[in-house]
Amino acid sequence: MDLLEGTEVTYRSIARAFFKAPWSALVCLLFAWAAAQEIQRIHFWSDLRTLNWDIEAYYHYLPATFIHHDVRDLSYVVRVDPTLHPDLKQSAFGIVADSTTGHDHLKYTCGVALFELPLFLLARALSDPASPPAIDGYSAPYQLAVSLSTVLFVLLGLLVLRRFLLRHVSDRAAAIAIIILAFGTNLFFYSTVDSGMSHGYLFFLFALVLERTDRWHRAPRTRTAIGLGLALGMVALTRPVDVLVVLVPITWTTGEGWRAKWAVVRAHQRQLLIAALCGAIPIVPQLLYWKATTGSFIFYSYGNEGFNWSDPHIIDGLFSFRKGWFIWSPLVAFGVAGLVMMLRDRVWRPFAMPVLAFFAPALYVIFCWYQWWYGGGFGARPLVETLALLALPMAVLVERVLRSRLFVSIPFTLIVVAGIHLNLFQQRQYLQAIIHWDGMTRERYWEVFGAENWDGLRPFP
Repeated sequence: MDLLEGTEVTYRSIARAFFKAPWSALVCLLFAWAAAQEIQRIHFWSDLRTLNWDIEAYYHYLPATFIHHDVRDLSYVVRVDPTLHPDLKQSAFGIVADSTTGHDHLKYTCGVALFELPLFLLARALSDPASPPAIDGYSAPYQLAVSLSTVLFVLLGLLVLRRFLLRHVSDRAAAIAIIILAFGTNLFFYSTVDSGMSHGYLFFLFALVLERTDRWHRAPRTRTAIGLGLALGMVALTRPVDVLVVLVPITWTTGEGWRAKWAVVRAHQRQLLIAALCGAIPIVPQLLYWKATTGSFIFYSYGNEGFNWSDPHIIDGLFSFRKGWFIWSPLVAFGVAGLVMMLRDRVWRPFAMPVLAFFAPALYVIFCWYQWWYGGGFGARPLVETLALLALPMAVLVERVLRSRLFVSIPFTLIVVAGIHLNLFQQRQYLQAIIHWDGMTRERYWEVFGAENWDGLRPFP
């Protein structure tokens, strides 16, 4: 009886939260519906096209562990790949032989695989045990599980952002900020077309770090510190370079100044120690994997790939027609405008400084990577997860616009609608290869701008 009463209270709490702020909740549900529809429309999962290149390499941990029991050598992959990729000539991508131990190891860490694990196990439970192709871990149900896993965690990220935003802005401002992020940036692309990449899961983690940081500074509790620590640990496991997001909780002050912050830190040192220990927990499986395959607990798995610290491509990463953030997701400019607005406002400035503290070093580090455009994809994919940090600046800007006169709010609305349309239209162009996956130029951008098909277009590149 007590359990049923507790469940009823939970349902009532969810209902109250929904009807208290319905617009932002509906936008999150709209994203889930639209993303599921897009996955079904492009049907990569049923064509066995979801698992390829990086996405497949992230995923190998699961079938290797639970189905093939070959996590140290992955010898089965050379048998699976020709069936999966008969035209791509892709074989054992992301699998590297270790000359010291004689074993093979995966180039990528296992964070993405851990996010994919729940729906992977569901797909395995629903597979027909009498059909070997259906249970090899790479058939259509498993590929659908990968896509839906990404949608699920991006949805959770949006819901976490909603919870954070509603502490600071109105429901309408939160809803518009979320709809810009969900449909007006390449977050939608990496939730659907390139689902299974790390960025959708990292978007969830960045949102969780932001929300838990804000919550802990408002009311320090052990469970909040545990959530923050686990989120940071998962960030480090999923994409190590993104651990720079730890600068957000470090520089967070909530308007009461540094003296008040350090007083809270000193008063709750035990909670922070627990958070640090929790942050180390997700990393342990990776250390054990590296020890088993390479002989070392700490291992750099990218070989000769690395950073050119003296040659950053920040301007290219933000403004080039190849992969520039503001070129391919122009509505991101509203987040920057909102951030500038917050920095000029004494009340909002403490919330803006942690975002600035993250982006200053992050942009440098990200675009010092030897391949600053990060291979194939739509727009600046290493910045997808950072969109969570621009949610509040966008919402603050929207709040200001909502209080403005029509000659401000109407043009703003038209720009948002046009930006969302452009983003979704260009995603369709990408799917037709009108927009090149790797080598776009300024000339080609304007040549194909608005083209719905290949009629009259010259081959590229």
